[in-house]
Parts: sequence; C-alpha cells; structure tokens
Amino acid sequence: MQNLGMCSDCHSPRHEKGQFIPGRYLEGTVLDFQPMHPVPGWFAASPPIAGLPGWTRGEAVRFFMTGVDKYGKHSGPPMPGYRMSRRDAEAVAAYLKSLPAGRK
Repeated sequence: MQNLGMCSDCHSPRHEKGQFIPGRYLEGTVLDFQPMHPVPGWFAASPPIAGLPGWTRGEAVRFFMTGVDKYGKHSGPPMPGYRMSRRDAEAVAAYLKSLPAGRK
C-alpha cells in the first residue's frame, strides 16, 4: 500500500543523507527539489497527509479518483493528478486515515 501513490517520496521528511526520518512518516515537508524554470502553481512544500487532517475519507477518495480536491481545484505541481480506480482510491484513503497524525 505504501507504494501505490508513492506519497512518502514528497510527503515524508528526509535527513541530510536522504533517508526518511524515523517517526515522521507522511507528516509533510519542504521539498528538496524544484523546477529548473518557473512552473505556475508550484508548491515548495508538501502538507501532512498521515491521518488526512482536514479531509473526510470521501473527499480523499474523490481526489485520488479525479485529481480534484475538496475545494474543486486540481492538484498543483509537483503533485500528480491521480486517476485511481475507486477500489485503489478507497484503499489509499482508508490507509492514510488509519495513520496517526504527525507533529505538524
């Protein structure tokens, strides 16, 4: 389940050697990469998603199926516009909801 959407790649902080910081899984972080040229709407940090703070399970399922968030906006770069099947979206949302919220 952890690799379906590759969420940890951008939503989990890493230490100076590039390894994930234990105990801080999916709590959001400043991204350590950026585009070489300006990209409109680029997000320099990722939000915490452990526990899906501020999101209902249904809102998350819709987002993973359509790439549209609970406010009706499409995900911005570098976040991909997911088009998961309902089954996968429900599984990812249930998994993320089951995680304890991080420190942020």
